[in-house]
Amino acid sequence: MAASPAPGRETPPVIRPGQRLDGLAELERTLADGVSRWQQLTGDKVVYWGGMAHTAVGAPRTVSPSDPLESHRNMGGYLRARLGLDYRSVGLTMAHGSIGQPLTAPRPDFVDSLLHAAAGNRAGYFLDLGTSQPEPIRRLLNAPTRTRLIGPFYDPRDDAAYHMSGGSLASWFDVVVHTQEVTPYRPLP
Repeated sequence: MAASPAPGRETPPVIRPGQRLDGLAELERTLADGVSRWQQLTGDKVVYWGGMAHTAVGAPRTVSPSDPLESHRNMGGYLRARLGLDYRSVGLTMAHGSIGQPLTAPRPDFVDSLLHAAAGNRAGYFLDLGTSQPEPIRRLLNAPTRTRLIGPFYDPRDDAAYHMSGGSLASWFDVVVHTQEVTPYRPLP
């Protein structure tokens, strides 16, 4: 007989070969199921590297562009529900540089712009959202916001269209790593 999940944790359903997946919401659940199954099979700690739209604790979160606009729980939301605080979400934000095409500074209405300004002359920084902050900062971190999403279909000519909303930095992430300038990858020697 299978052991019951720990209190506050969900048991992932079994995905059968050939099972039909419907849209991005189903993809998110399937991604979470795969990570959960791997962790259960191996008993190992797992690091999953993926885009913020997937790894943020979105319960729900909204990603754009999508037509129609989609708001639903994502992989990070499922994993937080299943693993509690054993699931940690890290947000990666950037200011400008090149991603194989020019990446301009973030729009003022994106939280990335505020993170960029806060960096000052530093190349970047690590922001632990679980530590205590002065009340004005805590209010800012808990306020609904939008962050830029740079993924495989990102078009810098239409930067405003590529964002995540429906939550706050503090609800989506445990930590934010911000870098001022990005460059395309280079193979190691």
